[in-house]
Amino acid sequence: MGDVKSLTELLADGIENEQFLSSIGQLKHVRRLSLRGYSSAPPSSSLISAGVLNLKRWLPTSFIEWISVKRLELPHGGLSDRAAKCVDFRGLSSLEVLDLLGNKFSSMPSGIGSLPKLRLLLVQACEYLVSIPDLPSSLTCLGASHCKSLKRVRIPIEPKKYLYIELHESHSLEEIQGIEGLSNSGWKIRVNDRSHSPNKLPKNVFEVLFL
Repeated sequence: MGDVKSLTELLADGIENEQFLSSIGQLKHVRRLSLRGYSSAPPSSSLISAGVLNLKRWLPTSFIEWISVKRLELPHGGLSDRAAKCVDFRGLSSLEVLDLLGNKFSSMPSGIGSLPKLRLLLVQACEYLVSIPDLPSSLTCLGASHCKSLKRVRIPIEPKKYLYIELHESHSLEEIQGIEGLSNSGWKIRVNDRSHSPNKLPKNVFEVLFL
């Protein structure tokens, strides 16, 4: 794959072949890359799901080279905390869309907060995710619904004029940090969860979200 000089879009969903995956790090001009895993229990041989050492071998190096990638899709990849620690997204300086839906980490992979062009971040159904502490100021949409362990979300320090955050069915939500400065009418934060009550979230947060 590394010899395909002009390739700009690669959809390699469900691919387990290590030789193939190792070669994609050489794709200098790819703008969209999808490495979707399995929504059901993945095979034990799945590179993304189980091969932490293999992940270490090709993902970080590849990320440094993928300066043209604008859309990266790694949903249902089985990224656990151990695997996520092997990945640093900091090198993806052109990234605009990052899809991490359905992965298994409890804390966000490093470098996401440093991405200067990231507009859309999807972490829906990451059932072990506890907090989202580091979001880039370029972000305009965060999808974090159905994260049943999620307790804290920090709003970007210098957010865009329009910011949409969706937290449906994230039953453990206790705190949205930075909401005290919420003054822009273009912002929208949706929880839409009947399990929440004024006693669970601070009063000022409850008033913004539920009225």
